[in-house]
Amino acid sequence: MKELIRIIMIVAALPLMWCCTKASDEAQTPPPDVPKDTAQVDGGTASFTQSPAPHWMVDMQDRQPQPQYTAPDPSAYEHVMYVMVRLQEELVPFSTDDDVMAVFVGDECRALSTRDGNQQKVFFILNVHGNTTDRSEDFRLYYYSGGLKQLFILNAPENTFFNERTVGIESDFSPSFTWGSTKFPVRIPVTVKVPETDASSHPLADDDCVAVFVGDECRGVGKMGELFIVFGYEADEQAQLRYYSRLKGGFYTMAKTLTLSDIPQTLDFEF
Repeated sequence: MKELIRIIMIVAALPLMWCCTKASDEAQTPPPDVPKDTAQVDGGTASFTQSPAPHWMVDMQDRQPQPQYTAPDPSAYEHVMYVMVRLQEELVPFSTDDDVMAVFVGDECRALSTRDGNQQKVFFILNVHGNTTDRSEDFRLYYYSGGLKQLFILNAPENTFFNERTVGIESDFSPSFTWGSTKFPVRIPVTVKVPETDASSHPLADDDCVAVFVGDECRGVGKMGELFIVFGYEADEQAQLRYYSRLKGGFYTMAKTLTLSDIPQTLDFEF
């Protein structure tokens, strides 16, 4: 179980941004000394579209029914571990009374909980039951979002079950459940950067954002130079990068397409 927590906390470091922050009308107007780019796509350059701050976001809505798990019988196990999970901030707006969280060891449900908290913070208190023989078993953390109607599963292989432990009491334990989306079986860590040769002509602002699109569907949104998750239905999908610049007053679409492989990617945005 200690390894489960370690792996999930590493995953929790991967941010997910649902959309760009809308800047004020004044902030959206480029300063007079910052020239706007012309719209063109030739020779590998990017096209430019004058636009207010876009509301790019990944559609996580699905149609999965609520899973019907059976709570474990405490008398069948030697030990219990107390875990309090704080729901990932991006998922809180979609939380409903139909939310369910569970811990599985193999095919056995070892903990089952419904939500607690308020509109700002949602928690799940789990009594995780186990035996000494579970030391070689794999643990999985399941979360069903009632609002999104989607099941999220975080796998953590080769875990160890430690007795009489508490997790998430003294400090928040908030795994990144979006990394375990079952709607999108492919999840790719991506970092997009402005090349050094373009840094002076394309200065960054705090409310700039970058997005990955497959056709007209947004599959991932993040900040330039920072790691974010791109979601896919299958490997080798063809995608395009878009970058919104508040100082330029619009967004670029990179002409060159990219292939969504199943390994982490670091990409230069080609203007």
